[in-house]
Amino acid sequence: MADLKRFLVPWIDQVTPYGTEDILLAWSRPELKRMMVNENPIPPSEKVIRAISEAARMGNRYPDNGPRLRAKIAKLYDLSPDNVYLSHGSSEIIDMVMRLFVTPGDEVLLPNPTFSLYGIRARAVGGKVVAIDMTPDLQYDVPAMLRAVTPRTKVIIVCNPNNPTGDFIPDEDLQRLIDLGIPTLIDEAYLEYHPEHESKAPLIRKYNHVIVAHTFSKAFGMAGIRFGYALADETMIQYFRKMQIPWNTTLLSMAAAEAALEEEEELKKKAAYNNAGVEYVVKELSKISGLKPYYSHGNYVLIDATDAGVTGKEIVDYVFEKAGVILKSFAPLRGRNGFFRISLGTHEENSICVSAIKRFFENRKKEA
Repeated sequence: MADLKRFLVPWIDQVTPYGTEDILLAWSRPELKRMMVNENPIPPSEKVIRAISEAARMGNRYPDNGPRLRAKIAKLYDLSPDNVYLSHGSSEIIDMVMRLFVTPGDEVLLPNPTFSLYGIRARAVGGKVVAIDMTPDLQYDVPAMLRAVTPRTKVIIVCNPNNPTGDFIPDEDLQRLIDLGIPTLIDEAYLEYHPEHESKAPLIRKYNHVIVAHTFSKAFGMAGIRFGYALADETMIQYFRKMQIPWNTTLLSMAAAEAALEEEEELKKKAAYNNAGVEYVVKELSKISGLKPYYSHGNYVLIDATDAGVTGKEIVDYVFEKAGVILKSFAPLRGRNGFFRISLGTHEENSICVSAIKRFFENRKKEA
């Protein structure tokens, strides 16, 4: 047997794969309620399904790079099609940014907590993750981020709104980061849930180091179809094209995305359905003493149970065992170990989840 260690890149052992065990569990047990990975509970529309079916008839042909679709996306932001890069979800964009700018030992600056894939892909290319804890009220600690910048800082990540905390970075704070002139990825994966907050896409006209990422996995409800796009200066897009794997988006995913873009009312309905769920979860869980849910502009709600005297994992385990609902717990932050997250489901699933959490605390009160 070959000694693979002799050939592997030396930093590979510091890389932890993105965890998909809960997804495997959910597929193997369809009766479970999938409220752990920020999926949209509403499936694609019939129009999207028809578009996929029609595209499949040409499945023997390689796809192009979607000039018509890029033009439609560009029009949404008053940009050129040359400012648009089509991707295999926004995950590919995250990976592309790391491979373009980060070499072994370089630093990637990001908030904590945030989407774990940023750090995973940074480490996959030998980068060092510099994670700056958010403030006690879970806002970007921009002064601390600015202090953490070094000559080796090659990428700054801004998830806007942030996952899992659910809030936006103030414009003036974002500007302070952009003014550093360091490649900055602004991930707007959840923006479509609150279109009253404008995209930061116009920034790319002035700053050639800014990249804005979008995905169809969230509000559009196409996580399994895999489609996203990046908006950036034309020169940046050309660097993306040099790095990309050919045919990274399929005929089927591009057809689905084009159909979805034509359904403005469908998108509004999905966003309204989700936002009603957020309001319900926050309102009901706020009634539990010691429990603090954070209002979210995404399709998830982060809750801190520290002041209730329990860990997030205790609640997650109970809800799974008693109600068949899969949630996600989080590592301690600033000494607080009660964090867990609910990904919004159907209204019925949200009710089942909230009821199970209430029972958890009612049982604790009886046992006390």
